[in-house]
Amino acid sequence: MKQDGTLFTLENDELLVTVARRGAELTRIYDKKADREVLWCAEPSVWNRHAPVLFPFVGKCYEGAYVHDGKEYGMTPHGFARDMDFEPLLCDMDECWFRLKDTPETYEKYPFHFEV
Repeated sequence: MKQDGTLFTLENDELLVTVARRGAELTRIYDKKADREVLWCAEPSVWNRHAPVLFPFVGKCYEGAYVHDGKEYGMTPHGFARDMDFEPLLCDMDECWFRLKDTPETYEKYPFHFEV
């Protein structure tokens, strides 16, 4: 397993997989036997991401906000997790585990405690 603090690469005889800390996003799945990339290439003219974690919402909130207990909270499309650095918990040749927990910053957008 290779890592540089932002990207984590796992590899075996069949696959090479890279995961970014930002958004816990799969950024590469390469099939060695077929000699081809399997994951979307993040073509900027179409969509510049690969496979980020979408939390706490998938899609858009109506008019970019939602209401909870009478208070309005702004929310970007697909939530905020895809734009945050996840904490790497375990990364070795077989697996990578990441965690994102609520912070004062996330609580301003999403007034709930969470762990993803």
